[in-house]
Amino acid sequence: MPSSHGCDFKMLCQSSISMFELLDRDAAARLGKWTVGKHTIRTPNIAIVVNPNKMVVSPAELKRDFKTDLIITNAYIISRSAQKERFEKEGLHKALGWDGPIYTDSGTFQMFSQNITPEFGPEGTLNFQKAIRSDIMTPLDVFTTPKDEKAQAKKNLVETIRRIKHARDMITDSALVGPIQGGRFLDLRIQACKQVAKLQPDVFAIGGIVPFMESYRFSELVDILLTCKGTLPANAPIHAFGAGHPMIFSLLAAFGADVFDSAMYGLAAERGAYLTVSGTLQLDELAEFPCSCPECVNASIKELKSQPIENRTKFLTRHNLYVTMAEMREVRTAIRQGWVWELVQQRVRAHPALLLAFASGLKKHAKLLQKLDPVSKPSAFLWSGEESWSRPEILRAQEWLRRVRQKKYFKLEPFGKVPVGLKSCYPFGQSVLPNKPHKVKASASERALQTIEYQFGKGASRPFQKAEIESSRKTGRLRRLWTKDKRLLGTFRPSDGFFLPTLDGAKLLGKGIKKVKINDADVAKLVAEGKAVFAKFAVPSPGILPSEEVAVVHNGKLLGVGRAYLNSEEMKQMKRGVAVEVRTRRES
Repeated sequence: MPSSHGCDFKMLCQSSISMFELLDRDAAARLGKWTVGKHTIRTPNIAIVVNPNKMVVSPAELKRDFKTDLIITNAYIISRSAQKERFEKEGLHKALGWDGPIYTDSGTFQMFSQNITPEFGPEGTLNFQKAIRSDIMTPLDVFTTPKDEKAQAKKNLVETIRRIKHARDMITDSALVGPIQGGRFLDLRIQACKQVAKLQPDVFAIGGIVPFMESYRFSELVDILLTCKGTLPANAPIHAFGAGHPMIFSLLAAFGADVFDSAMYGLAAERGAYLTVSGTLQLDELAEFPCSCPECVNASIKELKSQPIENRTKFLTRHNLYVTMAEMREVRTAIRQGWVWELVQQRVRAHPALLLAFASGLKKHAKLLQKLDPVSKPSAFLWSGEESWSRPEILRAQEWLRRVRQKKYFKLEPFGKVPVGLKSCYPFGQSVLPNKPHKVKASASERALQTIEYQFGKGASRPFQKAEIESSRKTGRLRRLWTKDKRLLGTFRPSDGFFLPTLDGAKLLGKGIKKVKINDADVAKLVAEGKAVFAKFAVPSPGILPSEEVAVVHNGKLLGVGRAYLNSEEMKQMKRGVAVEVRTRRES
C-alpha cells in the first residue's frame, strides 16, 4: 500500500507531535506508521518494558540484538528509585542510553496490585513524566478490576476521564495516552471510548485487561477489544495494555490492537519459564530446545541447567525476547501477505480458551469485521478449522452472491450456490477447502457479467451486455472489456478475477460504483493527473469497504477510479495517509 511520503500536498507534510498512517491491512489488523515527534514506530509492535532497577538486557542490547523500536518504562518505579535525581537531570534517553521513542506508564497497575496510595497524585505523576522527558505520557487512571461492580466501575471511569481532560491541558509537547477503563461492562467501555476520543489523545490504551489474561478469560478480553475497536476513531493506534505473551499477539492484532507491552519476557525468565508461540514451558522440564533463536541454537541444555541462576535467567530473558520480537514480525508479515486469519487459527489452538475466544469474536462482531477486512486479498482463503466458516470473507461472499442472477451454478460449501461465472473470482477460485469444488464450464459472457454484478450490485452488468470480451488465448482467463468502437471499459485482475473499470467503465456503472468526492479544486487537479487521494481530502459515500473499486469525483465530474484502502468511516477519521490509489488512464 502506498505511503504519503513525498506527497504533493504540503498540508499533509506539516509536523505534528503524533500522527498515525495506515499502510496495509488484513482482518482488523493494521500495518501502520506511528510518528511520535522525530521517531517512527512500525505497528503492530510491542513496547519492551525496561525496569531501570533490574536490567538483565540493556536498552542498547534491545536495539542491537532484538531490533526493538519502542521501549516503555514505569514513571512510578523511577520516582521511587535511588536514580530519580539522575533521571530528572539527564532525561530518560540519556539515562537509559536509548535514542528511540520512550513510552512511560503512570504505574497505575503496580500501585493497584501492591495496594499503594500514589505519592504524587494525577498532576504530580504527569509533571514527573515531563521532568524526565518522556515521549509518550500516561495519565494516572483509576484501575478497574473484573470483580468491580458497575457502580464502582462507573465511578472509576468518571474520575479517569476527569484526569485525562486535565492531562490534555498539561501535555502539549509530548504524545498523550488516553486510557480506556470500564471493567467488564461493555456499555461503560463504549462510554469511555466516546468521551476519551473527544479529548483527542495520541494513542488509545485499553486498560484493566491484565486480570482477564491472567485468568484466561480471553472471550471477555476479545469482546472488550472489539467493542472499543468499533467505537474508537481510526486515526490513532490502539494499545492493549499489559498484553505481552507471544501466543496472543496474532489474535489481538487480528481484532484491532496496534501496540502491545509487557514485562512478561523478564518475569517469566525469573521463574524459569521458556516462552513459545504455543504457550509457556519450564526450563527444568526441557530435554532439548524447541527453538532456533541465537540463544538456543548455540546452547547446551545440560550445561545451562548446571549454571548459576543468574546465567539461566539471562539466557531465558534473551530467548523470550527473541521469541517475542519474532512473533511480532510474523504478525506484520501476515498482514502484508493477507493471511492473518490463518495465522490466528494456528495460534489459538494452543489453548481451548483462545480458540473459544476467537470463534465467539468472529460471530459476535461479524458486522464490524466485515467493514474492516479487505474484500480481496493477495493470498488464498485456506480452510483452517470449523471457525473458518464465520470468517468475514465467507459471510460477505454469501451476502454478495444474492446480487447475482443465476441460471447455472455449482455448490461450494460453505458458500452455497455459486453462479458458474464466478468460478475464478475471489474467494471462490482462490479457496483451499476440505471439499473439492465442482468442475464447471462458463462462457466468457457469464464470467464477465456475473463478476460485475457480484462486485457492484444487482443490475450493474446491464450496460455491459454488448461489450466485447477479450480473453487469454492460452488460459481462457478474462482480460479486458471493450466497447464496439474499441474504448476500454476495464480489465480483469488475474490474481482475484475482479473487474477494474476505466473512466468509461465507471461511467457505465453509474450509481453502482461508490463515490469519493473531492471538494478542493487544487487537490482535484492533482487527482486528475493520477495522484492518490489522501484521507484528509476524501468525502466518501457510505458503505465503502477496504479494497473496493470506487470512483473519484469533483463537482460531479469523474476524475478517476481506483482501489479504496480505507472504509468510509476511516476516510472521515484519518488525518494522514492514502484513502484511494487512483487510475486515470483512458485507453482506446
